[in-house]
Amino acid sequence: MTSQSFTQKLNVRMALIVAVIGIFLSFTGSVVVFSLALQKQETLSYRLVNQLADSAAKTATIAVYVEDDELAREITNGLLLNDLVSGVRINTTYSVLATTVSREPATDAIVHTLYHPFISNEKMGELELYPDAAFIKELALQEAKGSAMQILLVSFFITLAIAITLQYTLSGPLIKLKHAFDKVDPSSPDTLEKINIDYSRRDELGYLIDQINGLIRAVRSNFLAERQLRVHTEKLEQQQRLLFDRASIGIALISTKKGILIENQKFNSIVGNNFSIKDFIEMFDDSETVTNVVTSLKSSTEVKPISLDLSYQSDGLRRWVHCLFAAVSDQRVVSREKDDVLFEVIVNDITDRKEREAEVRYQAQHDALTGLYNRLGGEVRFQYLLNDNDPTNAKVFMMIDLDRFKPINDTYGHDAGDLVLVKVSNRIKVLFNDSSDVCCRWGGDEFVVGFKRESLPLSSLETLCNTLLHSLEEPVEITHDKRVTLSASIGVVVADDSSKALDYWLAKADDCMYQVKNHGRSNYEIGVG
Repeated sequence: MTSQSFTQKLNVRMALIVAVIGIFLSFTGSVVVFSLALQKQETLSYRLVNQLADSAAKTATIAVYVEDDELAREITNGLLLNDLVSGVRINTTYSVLATTVSREPATDAIVHTLYHPFISNEKMGELELYPDAAFIKELALQEAKGSAMQILLVSFFITLAIAITLQYTLSGPLIKLKHAFDKVDPSSPDTLEKINIDYSRRDELGYLIDQINGLIRAVRSNFLAERQLRVHTEKLEQQQRLLFDRASIGIALISTKKGILIENQKFNSIVGNNFSIKDFIEMFDDSETVTNVVTSLKSSTEVKPISLDLSYQSDGLRRWVHCLFAAVSDQRVVSREKDDVLFEVIVNDITDRKEREAEVRYQAQHDALTGLYNRLGGEVRFQYLLNDNDPTNAKVFMMIDLDRFKPINDTYGHDAGDLVLVKVSNRIKVLFNDSSDVCCRWGGDEFVVGFKRESLPLSSLETLCNTLLHSLEEPVEITHDKRVTLSASIGVVVADDSSKALDYWLAKADDCMYQVKNHGRSNYEIGVG
């Protein structure tokens, strides 16, 4: 295509587009304006007739009230002077007071009800105005035609102005841009120069020119950019590998068929050199849970990442790691079988945290002075004991309160009192040292013991209570030359009904202990449920 034919085609196309759009918009606008103007003028005319009726309503009310037919005729004749009105009629309740309507009107009347001037709800008559529909229609058509012609003239001049403006602001610069672009030779990037057609406006065409010049600059610098990109990519890969190898957490990519494929140094230091999936799973104490996790990852790659705290044995010590398992989809690092699944494992050594948590839990549930369970920890273990469903086991709770402990504190001081509490605790632990026995310092000088024994007869329980009493009554040496003696009141209850709450049995034991207090102390009492 030559430059001249391109120019002619562009000009013709632009002119035809503008002309077609202008004609369409002019015709559409004229039709819309004609319709709106016609409707508006008719509405306005009928509104004026309605206003005439409103203005004459009061006078018509007076004429009807006094039954003055002369005044009524003056009203009807006055309203008839308006070109919009073709007839007027004033009616009383029983007759026509005045009318200018000689035959049946072609349009419906605008009716205003006339009410008694002193009795607001009493109807006296009606004022009827008949609009001149033909006149109103003709008046509206004239107004609408005038508005439509104005729109046509305005549209014509706007279309002409747009065509001229487009010629100088769009067609001309586009033709210049085409001529300048013909001179661009993309086969010789070194000699490319930017396009300059002296166009400085910051519009779409200016943006297009800038983009073309940007493309030319990009082509020129393509080889340099590619070389810089390769250097940068290699640097990033080195940095990423360095971060991967020296990360403070262990990271590994594992295949369900081929085992560990890629891992960093931290992973090896935590997990060891386990190269098969089986070795990796079996290194953990809870290998069954790990197996279930791997199975779920194999069944669907849509499974969300799974987080677990797992323990394992290392050099005879128990270690803990936090593991995050996540399936890897649509990224084949190495070729693998169809049913092979890759998953990523991130491990973080949390042994110190677990040990701190265990220490915190121990401190929260144990008495700092005696090492026995405190009330919080004791209640939990007592509930476990009560929940034992073995019918052969007798479950027993003992409430132990030391007698004459306060004088020891008052006489020898709190350090001596603490020493006595420690000695008492040790004596209780010596007697109740089975793994299921629960020894608790309930508060102050009060202790609670819970235990279960298989087939515990009453005689054996009494022997145990006497043994405990005699043990607690042994003198306690608080200094090398001072000893103190004390005794205890013990309430005992055998919990033979697991359906009853723990508080019930402890309250029973407490009641038994206070019975001992009331009968002279230094004894025990065994209650029943």
